[in-house]
Amino acid sequence: MKNSLQAIVEQLHHIGFRRLLVLSGEHEWVTSQLLELQGFLAGDWLCLSPELPNSIPPEKAQLLLGREFVHGIFDARKGLHSEALAILAGTLKAGSLLVLCTPPQSRWAQQNDMDSVRWNEQFGEISTPNFVHHLQRTFRNCPDVLFIDQQLEEQKQPHALNLLPDHPKWIAPTGQPTEQQQEALGQLLSAENGIWGLIAPRGRGKSTVAGMLIKAWKGVCWCCAPAKVTTGVMAEYAQHELEFWAPDVLLRYCQSGQQINADWLIIDEAAAIPSHILRQIIAFFPRVLMTTTVEGYEGTGRGFMMKFCDSLENFTSLSLTQPIRFAEHDPLERVINHSLLLESAISTKAVSEPIIFKLLSQQQLANDPKQLHAFYGLLTAAHYRTSPLDLRRLLDAQHQHFAVASHHNQDVIGAVWMVDEGGLDEKLSWQIWAGQRRPRGNLVAQSLAAHCYFPQVPRLRSRRVMRIAVNAGYRRQKIGYQLLELQIGQGIQDGLDFLSVSFGLTPELLAFWQSSGFQIVRIGRHVEASSGCFTAMAVLPLSAEAQSICYLGQQRLQRDLFWRQDLNEFSLKSTSEQHLDDGDWLELVGFSDYHRSLAASEASLQRFLAVLQQRDSVEITGSALGAYFHQGQSVEHIAGQFGLAGQKQWLKRARAEVAQWLNGYYPEEVKSLRQQISAFCL
Repeated sequence: MKNSLQAIVEQLHHIGFRRLLVLSGEHEWVTSQLLELQGFLAGDWLCLSPELPNSIPPEKAQLLLGREFVHGIFDARKGLHSEALAILAGTLKAGSLLVLCTPPQSRWAQQNDMDSVRWNEQFGEISTPNFVHHLQRTFRNCPDVLFIDQQLEEQKQPHALNLLPDHPKWIAPTGQPTEQQQEALGQLLSAENGIWGLIAPRGRGKSTVAGMLIKAWKGVCWCCAPAKVTTGVMAEYAQHELEFWAPDVLLRYCQSGQQINADWLIIDEAAAIPSHILRQIIAFFPRVLMTTTVEGYEGTGRGFMMKFCDSLENFTSLSLTQPIRFAEHDPLERVINHSLLLESAISTKAVSEPIIFKLLSQQQLANDPKQLHAFYGLLTAAHYRTSPLDLRRLLDAQHQHFAVASHHNQDVIGAVWMVDEGGLDEKLSWQIWAGQRRPRGNLVAQSLAAHCYFPQVPRLRSRRVMRIAVNAGYRRQKIGYQLLELQIGQGIQDGLDFLSVSFGLTPELLAFWQSSGFQIVRIGRHVEASSGCFTAMAVLPLSAEAQSICYLGQQRLQRDLFWRQDLNEFSLKSTSEQHLDDGDWLELVGFSDYHRSLAASEASLQRFLAVLQQRDSVEITGSALGAYFHQGQSVEHIAGQFGLAGQKQWLKRARAEVAQWLNGYYPEEVKSLRQQISAFCL
């Protein structure tokens, strides 16, 4: 084995390639093999593992972006963090092996995967047979993959350690820009103003071009990235210390009105920065270069260009295809791309073939590689936050449901992906409402209890739209509506109470969901970092109980919108009728006696304070709540006035004030509510 691997690595150095080595067996055997490998093959041997010594936890793999290493170890014996695997592969230089450590191949698919806790929502750690079988099928079909298997060794069979066919000698880059890099650099150096996007797979020299731009530019360049550690290559080619800013720090600086003397803002790994922060930052600079990878940690650069960059004025797209860290047609890049479906080629040209709509089970999707690739590829193109984590969830997470619109040749032109929610017991539902419990999963079902008036909603059985996408060439043909109709029919057949969706509120998405029969019942109080939008939640009732809740939710949302001035662009209906109703009394008790959040209770508190003001004997102007709502003072300022330690102390005082007012003026109104709640809550 030693001689074979030494010959393989020598060949890889000669031809500029990298390869995947799958090391499978029992725990101690695999660990001993790793030590042996590191003993006779010189390299960095960067290791991602939850337990091996001198390793980096997979969840911190993003700190490796923009860095380069020789040889790497990915320990997947207890779980496989798919994004981390893609990142590690992208850091390896020519002549490297990526050693993927797995349990025995015969048991891998049945073994629990600790990574599943991240994406399996409320159902916890599970085995992931569909993803494992997908990997095993991919590895078997790739003759470039190397195998060292304990079972083969014990059976005295040879390991699969073949050399590659002959290839020309690879000439490593000299540090001078390639023809593609020089062309991109020339455009940037001659730029007067505008926004440029440089997208490429890993190892193509994006950071190198950015560093060369900084070095050659006669003026001032600032740099921004999710983490400074990822800008090492950029700094190396800039040949001086970078003027680095974290995204949130830079935005605060720009908004403060201080001087900005930079000619260029260079944003590395732009797709990993929340879009609303990105959009605000770039408005302050005359020239912006955004670099991002096709297969990003947070999502896909291809989708980022389509969804974010296409909305920008004065935007120019640049691309690099020729690899720098390794030769073209690299075996490791090919097998990682195939394994994690990082490459998608979605045609947007419509054809006249009839469209077929059908429901798919998870197993049907997993067992059909062509349809799986087409389904996931469409999601990747339509949602730039799609990442390899979504592939893992799609293949093995529990209680998933799918529908597709396709042609006879299985080209997927529309897709919808749903997940079951609800069915929780009554006690847990009330504890979620009271802010005492936050179990994993059940996004909409929990939110309508925790942030709205409905402690009963988590009991109901529902199904949430996780993703819906239609090929750009087939838009405005009501394909999305027909996919949802399939899910409505299936939901009725399955005895569900409602369908739901959570989405970033934009006029276009609001119109789509409303025209699909969904009714808005919640709008979040704060802009979400990932979308730059308020979160809206909508339901499509299927049962009589859900219909009643939906109607009540709409009525209460209209009353709550009376107190909001930040949603005027959406022409949402509100009402000035603001008397205290049963939902308000429930909300007030939840805020005063339990852990209901200020955001969830805000409208009810406003109505309550308005009623209190009409009582001659109540003085609220000197209260913590009165100062916040009526005088518009910040929590920090009020805390200082009252001698409170901070926000937690202020909130505790606000709860005590509400409790005092309820006990003093409305004891009968809340007595039975307290008894009802205490039967379920701790």
